[in-house]
Amino acid sequence: MHWLLWTVIIDGSLAVAAIFSRKVQYYRRLVHYLVCVLLASMTGIAASPVLWAAGRRASCNWVVARTFYFLSWAVLGISVEIEGEEIMQRAAPCVLVGNHQSMLDLVMLGRVFPQQTVILAKRAISYYPILGWFMLLADDIFISRGSKQSASDMFKQASSVLQSKGVSVWFFPEGTRGRFNDGPSMLPFKVGAFLLAYHAKVPVVPVVVMDIHNIYDKRSFWSVPGKLRVKVLEPIPMDSVREEDLKDLMNSTRERMLDELKQISPAREQH
Repeated sequence: MHWLLWTVIIDGSLAVAAIFSRKVQYYRRLVHYLVCVLLASMTGIAASPVLWAAGRRASCNWVVARTFYFLSWAVLGISVEIEGEEIMQRAAPCVLVGNHQSMLDLVMLGRVFPQQTVILAKRAISYYPILGWFMLLADDIFISRGSKQSASDMFKQASSVLQSKGVSVWFFPEGTRGRFNDGPSMLPFKVGAFLLAYHAKVPVVPVVVMDIHNIYDKRSFWSVPGKLRVKVLEPIPMDSVREEDLKDLMNSTRERMLDELKQISPAREQH
């Protein structure tokens, strides 16, 4: 038990130091965040045999997500308010697309991520220690692109897996985290999510999380408790969409999400 006592003493000392130093506060909360991630992952690995036996492997992501959310709510003081959560249930199976800002997206996913939803990732990730093992246990979908294979063919193959599993898939269509100094915005979208939805003939469901600048800003070492507002938009049916129209649909979806992002985001405060 000595290690636990030392952990409490060190964390208490850092808590006192954080009163006088923003950097100390930032890194203390970062350590707390990583501990929450570790505990949630361990919970998912422990629960996976039960979910496997029950034929609900895809819900392993949901177990980890909810565990992480409740831990981060208790430890970091970050909560999530969702508008339109029932839309995801009504539209399933579907392709969910969300805007991507920072590591706090995991907190949002922790609360939003529906049951029987998986993540689509490059096949190389399946060989990563711990992360790859967990994703295999969670029945996530791995894709690999051959040298002569088009993106459309690759996602067509992935769509058959999606249809056979009867699950939804989460995407960050920006591809990476977007950081903007002059207010909330979004990077250009990549077409993969829309190709997958087109081939699987399932709807695209946009999910928008507000600008997090007032709660978290890595560049200024700002990290405080707060509430994230999330809005789920109405599904976009793909039944009658032509493949040549996907880029226009992708761009119009981005514009729709960007408009909503600006509406639900609070005015930025100076740190």
